[in-house]
Amino acid sequence: MSAAEGLEAYLDVEERESRKIRPDNLKRLLRLIFEHPLPLLTGLLLVLLGTAATLLEPRLFGHAIDEAIVPRRWDRLVELTSWFFVLITVRVLAVIGQGYLFEILGNRVTQRLRCELFSHLQRLPLAIYDRNPAGRLMTRVTNDIASLSEMFSAGFVSMVSNALMVLGILVWLLALDLRLGLIAGSVFPFMIAAGVYFSGRLRISYREARSKLSALNAFLAENLLGMKVVHLFNRTGVHLARFERLNRWYADAQIATVRVFALFQPTITVAAGIAMALVIWFGGVAVAEGTIRIGVLVAYFSYVLSLFQPVRELADKWNVFLSGMASAERIFSILDWPTELPAELPEAKPLRGLQGHIVFEDVWFAYEGERWVLRDFSLEIRPGMKVGVVGHTGAGKTTLISLLMRFYEPQKGRILLDGKDLREYDKRELRASIGIVQQDVFVFSGTWEDNITFWGKSPGLATGSGSPAGLGPALRRQSEREKRELQERGSNLSVGERQLLAFSRVLATRPAIWILDEATANMDSGTEKQLQGILDEAASGKSLIMIAHRLATVRRADLIVVLHKGVAIERGRHEELLRRDGLYARLYRYQAVSAERSEEAVPVT
Repeated sequence: MSAAEGLEAYLDVEERESRKIRPDNLKRLLRLIFEHPLPLLTGLLLVLLGTAATLLEPRLFGHAIDEAIVPRRWDRLVELTSWFFVLITVRVLAVIGQGYLFEILGNRVTQRLRCELFSHLQRLPLAIYDRNPAGRLMTRVTNDIASLSEMFSAGFVSMVSNALMVLGILVWLLALDLRLGLIAGSVFPFMIAAGVYFSGRLRISYREARSKLSALNAFLAENLLGMKVVHLFNRTGVHLARFERLNRWYADAQIATVRVFALFQPTITVAAGIAMALVIWFGGVAVAEGTIRIGVLVAYFSYVLSLFQPVRELADKWNVFLSGMASAERIFSILDWPTELPAELPEAKPLRGLQGHIVFEDVWFAYEGERWVLRDFSLEIRPGMKVGVVGHTGAGKTTLISLLMRFYEPQKGRILLDGKDLREYDKRELRASIGIVQQDVFVFSGTWEDNITFWGKSPGLATGSGSPAGLGPALRRQSEREKRELQERGSNLSVGERQLLAFSRVLATRPAIWILDEATANMDSGTEKQLQGILDEAASGKSLIMIAHRLATVRRADLIVVLHKGVAIERGRHEELLRRDGLYARLYRYQAVSAERSEEAVPVT
């Protein structure tokens, strides 16, 4: 894959999604808004009140000229001036109130939407996270929600109030003089046509910009997590060049948006100038002919000037609205992804009375198309058996775990647990009944105990010890030493210490089925021996599956299955497989020779 293709891989899913048009998204947003009727209705009432006060001000100017200034009635001027101050006070208070209420409304809606989105992400199939970079999903929860919040707090209020202002001004123009009102409104069809054209262009531009931002965040998140590898191989310059290209794509998308909007604003300005020129010409003639009073014409000028100001603000806030709708489409696209878990997520409890009798019946599985990772795989694991699964990298060993945990479903065949199809079990109860110790252990920020209990209570924890009851001395010492906060992804722990933590997690849950996926690969021999004793006691009488590259790990297994390209080519006990002199025997001899050479290479001091 070339560098260009590698970067475009961050964009492909987003680009396809960005071209989807969802006309129901506005309805979904409105339903969220209507769930908070008090701030919504009160805010709208204040918008109406403030708009009404603003609309009365130009008419008040006209009355002041015709009824006070021209006839020199100073008492009437004082009265109209007092009313003007009343209108100003009402307008200011209405603006303050509506801004505050709509800010509350926007935060409540986005707060709920943010929690709903995170809850939905928790209930998605884990296969989704294999296809979507974490940075891309983070953008939905952070940047897109922020854009939506801005639309509610700034764009929504402005658009509602300015739309009412335009409508009210048009009514006043027609009421004051029908002929002049029609003349002033003659430019509106042109403005509407321009608005429809530019809004379509802006919508596409904002989608493209959001897509590029998501790709940029995905690239950034991935490379920050892999910064150690970048430094180890001295590839900072290469990765900077890749980042600069994505950054340039995002900047170009933003500039395209600005370019469209830069053409939109002058169009409105030209239309406003034409309308004002027509009103000045025909209004001036009407005043000269005596058909319109001077005060009415002044009010008319004020209304026409005021008419295009809210139109400009509508255009200005239209980009906020379109940006928010582009974000809404991206958020709702995730909320429309099918989930594998129910909406309610109570604490999952292990299955009661589980014996651990596992049967794989003619299982075929492929992650995509017909590129089979497992082919016609069959295996029976009776309760209490210890089964080892070995083979070259990519043979399908870890895929067995994913199928047993129901992270994926087989395309052919079935998996039985205690005589019942695995698909008939509740996924969360099934996973709560299986304990898995992986080679790559994820550590959350928090204490050692937090990472065992996941900020809850576990029946396997001894009071105040921070470690599972019955834990060996090595693990107990480790847990006591790690009372301090663990850093992000356990960066202040060694790889071996992370695996100790993984063992602690599983011991605390007391599972019915144990799975070890290269669980002791990064431990020293002494700690591994201690853990083996703890494991023999904890997993006594329970089914145990050991995925291993180091064959010494599975020597004592009741059954060893050798996988090669997804096919079980050998099975039996350790001694039996050595006598057959097949793939297992070759792997065992190779590892034995490698171990001897490693020991010879160690200098004697």
